[in-house]
Amino acid sequence: MAAIIIEKVVKEYKGADRPAVNGLSLTIEQGEIYGLLGPNGAGKSTTVMLICGLLVPDSGSISVFGIDPATHGSVVRSKVGVATQDIALFPSLTAMENLNYLARMYGLKPDRNKIETLVERFGLKNKAHKQVSSYSGGMKRRLNLIASILHDPELLILDEPTAGVDVQSRTMIIEYLQEKNNEGMTIIYSSHILEEAERLCHRVGIINEGQLLEEGTTKDLLAKFNTDSLEDVFLSVSGKSIRS
Repeated sequence: MAAIIIEKVVKEYKGADRPAVNGLSLTIEQGEIYGLLGPNGAGKSTTVMLICGLLVPDSGSISVFGIDPATHGSVVRSKVGVATQDIALFPSLTAMENLNYLARMYGLKPDRNKIETLVERFGLKNKAHKQVSSYSGGMKRRLNLIASILHDPELLILDEPTAGVDVQSRTMIIEYLQEKNNEGMTIIYSSHILEEAERLCHRVGIINEGQLLEEGTTKDLLAKFNTDSLEDVFLSVSGKSIRS
């Protein structure tokens, strides 16, 4: 069974001059790292909200592990972890306070051993009882990722998880994602850092203006467009830079 099936989905916002998602169809297999690539305004965030059941399609259908998020959103969200580009943490709380609070938000009894293990795994043990406002950007990214996996999701959705971070944080995040994927976790990975997408993703889908323009393995796409740069592929199919 596929992890996600999106079929001819359309989603419009009132007053917008075009749909945010416009006839999008794609399938993501279980255990796959799928790169969802596109510039700002391409429809990535709306697609994520549709997958999570936070928005309902105007037409078309979505299945997440065989469940319709439009009608069973709470069930789908229990299986999905999301780490957004905007840090979703309380700056006046410590790391441990944030994670204990968020665990309760998921309906979990905070597991101190599990939380401490994750905090140590991401190199935050010495700062675990410091306010998040004192953290560097990379440390906040690491903690934000921990927060998204407290409930052991089957699907993890990441939006720019390494944006603006130091080399140490980037290495920790990428290695952890590879480790969890090897254990069977399905991952949707959205990033402007195409070198990471090339390294991590089994397949990538290039979207713009709410439509899937091209899809395939990095190797196949580079061969198809006779280039050694995923940036060139993106520019060829969308007519713009992914950083635009």
